[in-house]
Amino acid sequence: MMFPKPIILIIHQTRLAASYANTLERTGAEVHAVTSFQEANELLSFLHPDIILLASKLNNLDGREYCQEIRATIAHPRPVLVLLDSSNDIQDRINSFRYGADDVLGEPIDLSELAIRIMAHLRRRNEEMLNPLTGLPGQQVIRRMLEQTISSEKPHSYMSIDLNRLRIYNETYGDLAGDQLIKALGAILLDVVSGSSFVGHIEEDDFFLISSIEQAESIAKNICINFDKISQSFYPKEDLQRGYLIALGHGGIRRRVPLISVAIGIVNSSQKRYTSYVDILTNARDYRYLAKSKIVSAYTTEVIEENTKSANIKIEDTHEIVLNKNILVVEPDGAMACLLQETLSLEGFSVQVTNAAYDALKIAKSNPKPDLILLESNLMDRYMNGWDLCRSLKEDPLLKSIWIVVVTSNPDQTAALEAGADLYLPKPFDLPSLLHEINALLNKGYSIHNFI
Repeated sequence: MMFPKPIILIIHQTRLAASYANTLERTGAEVHAVTSFQEANELLSFLHPDIILLASKLNNLDGREYCQEIRATIAHPRPVLVLLDSSNDIQDRINSFRYGADDVLGEPIDLSELAIRIMAHLRRRNEEMLNPLTGLPGQQVIRRMLEQTISSEKPHSYMSIDLNRLRIYNETYGDLAGDQLIKALGAILLDVVSGSSFVGHIEEDDFFLISSIEQAESIAKNICINFDKISQSFYPKEDLQRGYLIALGHGGIRRRVPLISVAIGIVNSSQKRYTSYVDILTNARDYRYLAKSKIVSAYTTEVIEENTKSANIKIEDTHEIVLNKNILVVEPDGAMACLLQETLSLEGFSVQVTNAAYDALKIAKSNPKPDLILLESNLMDRYMNGWDLCRSLKEDPLLKSIWIVVVTSNPDQTAALEAGADLYLPKPFDLPSLLHEINALLNKGYSIHNFI
C-alpha cells in the first residue's frame, strides 16, 4: 500500500547539513536543509515535517531554546525533535531533554547510525498515527497523503467510504459488534487495493481511499460486493432471514431498517484541480451522501468525459421539496380521516381518503399514484384487511415504492412490519410526530445508479 513520503527538516551548518541531507534522502525521505533558525521558521509556515534534526548551537543561538519554541508554537502532531550535541557533558544532554528535545545524539556521528536512528523515530511516529481500531493510517497521515497528491502532477481518484445505518446496528447488537463490522470493512479495503493505492481510517466508520482513476470503479465495485457477502455473518440467522432490523423511536414508533450496507463517494483530480485537502474530503463526502440514499451498497462518482478510461456512473438528483406530494389516507374512523385530511392539506399535500382496502388498492394503481399511504390495519372490508392490503402493495413491482405508514390501534408492531410497512405508529399519536415522519420519508428522493 502507498504511504506518504516522510519529511525531514535539517537545521545545521552548511557542510554538515548537506552531508546529513544526502544520507537521509537515500532512506526515501523528502529532506529540507537550512542553515539558520530563521530560515527554518519560514519553512515551517507551510511545511509539516515529521522530524527536525538540529544543531545544539548554531550562529551563536541555542538549539535547545529552539526546541522549546517549537513545542510551544506548533500544534499536534508536532515533529520529533532530534538534537545533535557535540558536548560530552552528561548534564548538558539531560538539560536538552528538559528543554524539549525528544532525542539527543552525539556529534560527530556515524552517518549509517544517524540514518537508522532517524528511521526508528519515523517508524514510531507512524505507529502513533494509526487508527487504534483498524491499525490503518489515521487522520494526520490521510492529510499528508492528500497534500502530496495535490502537489503531484499525476491525477488520482479519491473515495469517501462509510457504513449505512451503523447506529441502528449498534443499538441492536452493541458497540462491540459494530466495532467488529468496522474492522471487517477495513480488512476488505486493504484486500481490494493494489500497492499503488492508499487506505486510511478517519474515525468510527469513516474511511478514505486513494487510487488511480483507472482502478477506481473496479475497487468501489469490489468493496460493495465483498462487504455485502461478509456482512451477512454479522447477523443472527433470524434477522438475516427477515431482511431488516426494527428501529425504536419516540412515542412507540417502529420502523423497518434495511440491513447495513456501504456507501462510497468518488471524485478525481482530472475533473477538478484541488488546492486543499479539505476540498477533496468535502467533495468526496458530498458524493457519498448521495450514495447513502440507496438501500443497498452503492457508489457514486462524477461524470467523466468519454476520452478518459475511468468509471462513468451518472448521478440523477431527483430530490424534490415535499410539496404537491400525493397521500392516500385509509381510515375507517370518519372523524380521524377528516382530521388527517385537513391537517395534511394544510401542509401542502394532495390528499385522498377511503375507508376500504379494495378501494385503496384501486387508487394506488391509478395515475398519479400516491407517494405515501397512511393505513389503519383494522379495516371493515370483506375483500381484505389492512395487513393484506399492505402485502399486496409491497408485492406489486409497480407499487412497492409507495411508502406505507401503518397508523393503527393494533398493538402488533411485528405484524405491521412483516406485512411490509415502512413505519409503525401506534394510536394515539401527536400530529407533529406524524408530520415529521411523513416528511422524512418523502424527502428520500435521490435516484442513483448503483453497481448492481
